[in-house]
Amino acid sequence: MSELIAPHVARVVAVDGSTDMVQAARKRLKGMHQVDVRRGDMEALPIDEGQLDVAMTALVLHHVPEPARALAEMHRVVKCGGRVLIVDMLPHDRVEYQQQMGHVWLGFSEKTIKKLLEGAGFEGVVITSLPADEAAKGPSLFVATARKN
Repeated sequence: MSELIAPHVARVVAVDGSTDMVQAARKRLKGMHQVDVRRGDMEALPIDEGQLDVAMTALVLHHVPEPARALAEMHRVVKCGGRVLIVDMLPHDRVEYQQQMGHVWLGFSEKTIKKLLEGAGFEGVVITSLPADEAAKGPSLFVATARKN
């Protein structure tokens, strides 16, 4: 995601909990000086308070043991007037994902994600289910946005 977003913004702070992923990202993004890759956890982001215009996570929240805490951290690092953008899975019954891919959650309903975002302090939550690709083998996805006032 950082590689796709970087040409359109002044600065990207990319965070991953895996040292291997951080090293791979740094190697891949070596020439993109506006990208700062850091090792850290979603529940304790290595970013100072109120530093970001937008905090984004794509297909990560279902791996996080405490999504409410992760969203509260995203709220902490976003400036007043800033936004959060989440892409993740809608509820599904593929229990094997927990064993095979380390999923903690089997997706999130619109009601649940709205409650989590509002509980973290965000307002103006908008959730959109993405149209399912009939050739796709995975669960359906949603996009959620909200703002920090």
